[in-house]
Amino acid sequence: MRRSGEAIQTEGGEFGRSVNRLRAQLEPLIPYFGNPESDEAAQIFRRGMDGHPGFDSAYEDLSTAVRNLSEAYKQIGSSVVAMSKNVEAADWASMVDKNKIVKELIEFAQRENDQISVPSTPVERG
Repeated sequence: MRRSGEAIQTEGGEFGRSVNRLRAQLEPLIPYFGNPESDEAAQIFRRGMDGHPGFDSAYEDLSTAVRNLSEAYKQIGSSVVAMSKNVEAADWASMVDKNKIVKELIEFAQRENDQISVPSTPVERG
């Protein structure tokens, strides 16, 4: 389970790098889509018309979605890793019920202020 969480985080990193490469290829082209301040066709394309979003709005929305998705990969991966620790702890807890030796070791470790006998060996003086 821990490895699955780490794999999700790795996948998220690869996703982010792929998106960044595509963004690096697209962004230099944006100025060639026209100047919306002086060109009516560019204004319609970049800003939209009649309530329909244009390229700039769609690009911003897409950028936000990509950031959210990248963050989701990180958070989901971290959550799966954390869950794996809980499952591991639950496995140990379930062994206490099934395995008498483990249970006795845990009980021994939890004892407080009890007498501990110390073996004594007679010493010969000679």
